[in-house]
Amino acid sequence: MNDIKQLKEHIGQRLKDLRINKGLTLEDICFELDISFSSYLYIEKGTRHTPRLEMLCKLADFYDLPVNYFFQDYSPQHQPQKNTLEKRLLLDFRRLTADKKNLALRVLKVLP
Repeated sequence: MNDIKQLKEHIGQRLKDLRINKGLTLEDICFELDISFSSYLYIEKGTRHTPRLEMLCKLADFYDLPVNYFFQDYSPQHQPQKNTLEKRLLLDFRRLTADKKNLALRVLKVLP
């Protein structure tokens, strides 16, 4: 059961990262997808019920992504974590805007 909770939190974090990277507010998403504020907030926070497949499909369409995007990089925390610094850097990188990502990649290319 703990794995489901972790998966809901993982999906919620991916949605929050997408929303922030696109510069959208919670209200923007709710208006565009015609869903209630509280329903979307629960999905993004990973609380209450698990998001239905129809909702995940709707969100994937909105962001022009495949549905499996929400499940990528998921690994339950009870499994041994490998290279946590690398995972932390990757999560921080995903939160950057496209311009900042490009800048970071250019900087990394010139490092020895």
